Amino acid sequence: MNASRWASLEAGKDPDTTAEELTETANRLLHRQFITRGDLGGAAHFGRVQRHRDYFQELFASLGFRLVFNDGWGYAGFVSPQAYGNARVPTQETIVLLCLRLLYSEGAQKGYFIDGTADILVDEEEVQTVYSSFGSRRLKPGELREILTQFRRRGLVSFDQSHSLNVDVDISLRPTLLEVVDESFLARIEAWREASSSSKSEAVDADGEHKLIAIEADADIDATDTRPN
Repeated sequence: MNASRWASLEAGKDPDTTAEELTETANRLLHRQFITRGDLGGAAHFGRVQRHRDYFQELFASLGFRLVFNDGWGYAGFVSPQAYGNARVPTQETIVLLCLRLLYSEGAQKGYFIDGTADILVDEEEVQTVYSSFGSRRLKPGELREILTQFRRRGLVSFDQSHSLNVDVDISLRPTLLEVVDESFLARIEAWREASSSSKSEAVDADGEHKLIAIEADADIDATDTRPN
């Protein structure tokens, strides 16, 4: 693996870290968006970010991102300072992300944390229920599972991928969701739900699906997709 001169200079400050390892961790972050200390292989990457936080802050700032680091909950990652500054996200993926954030907030308020962690446990049926409350048809199991798999790769959720599509899986919602959809957005999510509930009969299109244009347009401004192009 080729390492930059910048990484080599930083590694020279730490006898326990090589330039190649710093580069490996940077690549892992770019690929995943978030790394968690408790994940398989995550502790080493998390430790490097912890010891070289200034380096990673400057590195991601040069790419237009903001490094986030939470020692208490054991995760590190990056977000875009400007919402949706990098890519347009499909409507379904956007709405599922908002559903997960809403479920996380509701679970946290009730103290439904898993085994002393900051994770909240839900299942696919709960996600489907919230998704439908926005005024859309239920997602097919394959559609929802595909979106959840994308979010799993990004470090936003975790679940057992060995289950078939015919079985509702339990999903651990991670506190990293707080980084990609902030608290100020929750009131707007609730407003969308109320609006779609009151206008269901008027918002159904020819295919029997409810239109989510208003949510998509607003999410393009306020939600956060931090994956690079």
